[in-house]
Amino acid sequence: MLALSLVSEIEVVGLPLAALAAAVVLIAARPLLPKGTLLARKGLPSVILMRGLIGSAFFGAQVYLPYFLIDHYKFSPSLAGLALTVGSIAWSVASWLQGRMSTTLSNTACTTIGSILILVAIVTAALTAIFGFSPLPVIIAWVVGGGGMGLMFPRLSTLTLAYSAPEEQGFNSSALAISDSLGSAVSLALTGVIFALFASSGASFIAVFVFSALIAVGAILVAPRVERPTAVAAEAAARG
Repeated sequence: MLALSLVSEIEVVGLPLAALAAAVVLIAARPLLPKGTLLARKGLPSVILMRGLIGSAFFGAQVYLPYFLIDHYKFSPSLAGLALTVGSIAWSVASWLQGRMSTTLSNTACTTIGSILILVAIVTAALTAIFGFSPLPVIIAWVVGGGGMGLMFPRLSTLTLAYSAPEEQGFNSSALAISDSLGSAVSLALTGVIFALFASSGASFIAVFVFSALIAVGAILVAPRVERPTAVAAEAAARG
């Protein structure tokens, strides 16, 4: 992480070096994650990967949202923080709804819808930065994005335990937490590099939001893979 922070000071080659450093971090983390996580293998590996991707996308954009509102729309810090507050409230409400709909909302639908909602929120922020729209759509969009996170976070935690044998629950729960924290940390470090690299062009916020949106697209692609392969599910049912 220190390397990722330092490369932002290097002109021109800063971004490639940051990408290389991020790749090294991910490779080093492989033994701490279920086999196949970085390849988005179906079932538990994709559940673990999803947790890292959605955290990377959402928090990579959210950390710059108050700064964006302050810099572009002269919001006070407390007013800018309201965007995060309403997103947190939506997160809580969506988590509650997800629990109530656990039998009617499939795992694939839950993760796909949640990822799309996050993408919508980030794309709205990017378009606002590009075209100078009113800040109101961004604040509303962050309610939507918070709802997407609320849909997925508890479901991914439940799936991790459901897909784990009793003796694997400790390792897999730790892997979920590692994916969550590592994904967010790497994303924040990379967005910091990107923000610095685009500062001279005045497109820092646009670049950060576009980068986060690309990660959200990755989450949408992985979302259907959280379901276990039929053979594995049948074996687990027989064992249970």
